[in-house]
Amino acid sequence: MIRRHVVESGLIALCVILTAIVLMMWWASQYAHFITTAMMIMIILGLMVGSLVPNIILTWLAIGLTTIGSAILLLGYVVMDNSIKIMLLFGFPITASLAYFSRYIIGEWGWLDRNRAEIESYATHYNQIVKLQTAYNANKIYEKELQFIIKEQIADLWIDVTAIHWVHNHQVRQFHHNDYNYALQQIAKVLKRRRLPSEALYYLGDGTFLILSYHLPDITFAYQNQSTRAGFDELQINNSKPQFKWGHLKVDDINATSFKNLESVMRHIERDMETDLVVEYLRGIQR
Repeated sequence: MIRRHVVESGLIALCVILTAIVLMMWWASQYAHFITTAMMIMIILGLMVGSLVPNIILTWLAIGLTTIGSAILLLGYVVMDNSIKIMLLFGFPITASLAYFSRYIIGEWGWLDRNRAEIESYATHYNQIVKLQTAYNANKIYEKELQFIIKEQIADLWIDVTAIHWVHNHQVRQFHHNDYNYALQQIAKVLKRRRLPSEALYYLGDGTFLILSYHLPDITFAYQNQSTRAGFDELQINNSKPQFKWGHLKVDDINATSFKNLESVMRHIERDMETDLVVEYLRGIQR
């Protein structure tokens, strides 16, 4: 997304500077030949200075040369209309400024190309919309925790993996993109406010959030889930209450070897989610 905007800005900057050059040369061609030559020299100097000279030096050059040019053309005895004098005076600073602006935009474009790997890595690890880490980080943390569960069996360690999926998120995303992002932010806000600081929150994409709860007593874990459900009940998206599927798996020293990565955990949780959706549907009918 950022790269696309930078490319668009660079193309716009180039179009602006080319348009300005064409207009200035067309204007100068309406007068004597030496006016056209003078304008061409101003444009060439502006392009060279704006493309090669640093910003601070460019500023002082524009100020200094404009001042000297003003003294010669406006205060000196030069037989020429004032409109021509003013246009010649501003030909250099305008062209230099536009050239520098284009150089800056294209330079940012180049910076993105040089640092594409870092940018893509950041996007892989962190979701900017909900301000949460992604599945990549969740899998790394889960595998590390699993090593301790298997190795330190005497410590009786376990981890509760909870996934919460926003049902019908595809429809909202397709027809109400801005509302979709806002809804994701509100869901993330509920999780950040309701879950314990010791619990890790992640966004897996496709409207699915993940909670890793480390060695949390069952009664505390159940209370946290109840509190989170209450927070979700307060949400309103497009004047309707969003529906969620919940899935959970407790990984301990007994079943740890059956769930060696987050992918295997999610396969189990997705089946649990389908059961949860049916239960919630039956509850809605009873109400």
